[in-house]
Amino acid sequence: MTDDKGIKTEPAVDTAEGVEVLASAIAKKGYKAVGRYYSFSKWKQLQPTEAQQLIAAGLSIITVYEDSNDRPSSFTSAAGTQQAQQALHLAQDVIRQPKGSGIYFAVDYDASYYDYVHYITPYFKEIQSVFEKAGNPYKIGIYGNGLVAANALQDGLVDLTWLSQSQGFRDYKKFRDSRKWNILQGPAVKISGTEFDSDTINLTNGNFGGFTHLVPKDDS
Repeated sequence: MTDDKGIKTEPAVDTAEGVEVLASAIAKKGYKAVGRYYSFSKWKQLQPTEAQQLIAAGLSIITVYEDSNDRPSSFTSAAGTQQAQQALHLAQDVIRQPKGSGIYFAVDYDASYYDYVHYITPYFKEIQSVFEKAGNPYKIGIYGNGLVAANALQDGLVDLTWLSQSQGFRDYKKFRDSRKWNILQGPAVKISGTEFDSDTINLTNGNFGGFTHLVPKDDS
């Protein structure tokens, strides 16, 4: 698809719920990718069999890390270290996510510039440090409002950006219109009675972090 600005796009959805049994239904609706979670909370973690079913249905998988990342106090250097390590464990040891794909980290509230400087920047610097020590297997992304997405990208803290659907949040329109986002979240949709958030993938910006295969277990 190409939008009215000449940007190549693909439709996607995301959810915190397991969707293994809905993989075919999602694909039949024309969606090309599904966003799913890494977390310390087991209920919303992407599962290996789920990943296999999504890929078998012809869907790309997008992973986003989130615990309770919804206030300034959630973002500390220690949290950055712990969440990056958990993300790598789940990606490498559980899901077998291929190198070169991405993991987004959520900033799930309307963060201010003060928050970005004093909380979110140290958090992402620790994520960078953990990933670097692991050999930078994955691109780092941010999910959040336009302010944090634009600044994290400009400051080199992330490679990928996913703009939250909350249009009233800081700098939503400015960052949306910049077309620098890799994923743009939209309104809720229902597929087979299950609610998802809709998303638009910006293919013009290249690699959005999704993956369509898993690393074999005997691959070192």
